[in-house]
Amino acid sequence: MKSSQSYNILHLISSGGLFGAERVLLEIAEGMQNDTCHVTVGAIETSQNRHLEIVKEANHLGLKTAIFPCSSRMGLSTIFSISDFIKKNKINLVHCHGYKSNLFGLLATRGTSPARHKIPLLTTNHNWLTSCFKLKLYCFLDSFVMRFFDRIVAVSKDVQDDMLRSGIAEKKITVIDNGLNIKRLSKVSMASLGIKAQLNIPEENRIIGAVGGLKIEKGFSYLLKAACDVVAIYKNVSFLFVGDGHLKESLVKEAEALGILDHVVFAGRREDIPEILSIMDIYVLSSIKEGLPMALLEAMAAKRPVIATRVGAVPKVIQDGENGLLISPADPAQLQTAICHLLENPKKAYRLAQSGYDTVRELYSSEMMCEKYLDLYQSCFTSGLNENA
Repeated sequence: MKSSQSYNILHLISSGGLFGAERVLLEIAEGMQNDTCHVTVGAIETSQNRHLEIVKEANHLGLKTAIFPCSSRMGLSTIFSISDFIKKNKINLVHCHGYKSNLFGLLATRGTSPARHKIPLLTTNHNWLTSCFKLKLYCFLDSFVMRFFDRIVAVSKDVQDDMLRSGIAEKKITVIDNGLNIKRLSKVSMASLGIKAQLNIPEENRIIGAVGGLKIEKGFSYLLKAACDVVAIYKNVSFLFVGDGHLKESLVKEAEALGILDHVVFAGRREDIPEILSIMDIYVLSSIKEGLPMALLEAMAAKRPVIATRVGAVPKVIQDGENGLLISPADPAQLQTAICHLLENPKKAYRLAQSGYDTVRELYSSEMMCEKYLDLYQSCFTSGLNENA
């Protein structure tokens, strides 16, 4: 971007909590904020979804925020509100995250009179979830909306392939790996010393942990089945699930049916992820569908030994036996074998953890990610997409 001129960027999201997409957005926003690039994190708040954790975290990071209430399904007043914000704040580029923000962002910049000035419209596709008819419909509609965007970012080649199959032009798509601020994961407070007691986990127990929304794509049912076999061998182990979602009740019932509820803890949403990761002896990503999961990168940055399924961009990050262990998705037997292997080989677990940290530090830093997004932003301005640039 031209150093002689300031640029105003609006990140727009309809958030369900503080998950992977939200953390990527915050990493980009914080990394881009400087004297010539002014960033606003905008959250669409619906009557059914009042999650504003991202606003709280953005404020904590010193970022400007905006809330756009949405009281109806059509959200016409919200669209005009976003459009008016764009005009009043002289926004030069809108960066959307998720299908709802894509639709609202498109209509606010292209379909309403207050924001008719041409500004670049960009979106990041963090992953299309298709586990039910409703989500498949959303993905279909999103693929149509995205065709009107100037630039589209895919967080992995698999996500790019999904979009290409949906008919989105390849020339619009750029693959940019997620990245994170490693220093944030290394700043673990003394509060971690009391987390085991807080979660009613015996101090002597080793912890196998997972972080993510309790939804089918995360494959937590397979992890519970693997846990059943692990617990039969190792009595002093606990399985810790961090996150919330609509599958919580069924996962609790499954753990109870397997007879391992005493060894399983559902901790819900936590804001102390670095401290939570610090008490884990092994981190497991059991997903059956992913893009490039931030939770995986965070675990590696926290120097946790990782076991992960071969999904999405995970095999690009994890080299089996070098910086983690790779297994097939939806395979509890492989998962159980890998967990037991690391429990039995602490020296190997330590080596994998150190190598994983080096991988994230060298290849998946927020600095590297932001540089690529900055180049993409710059291409929007130099191609004349923004009349005010």
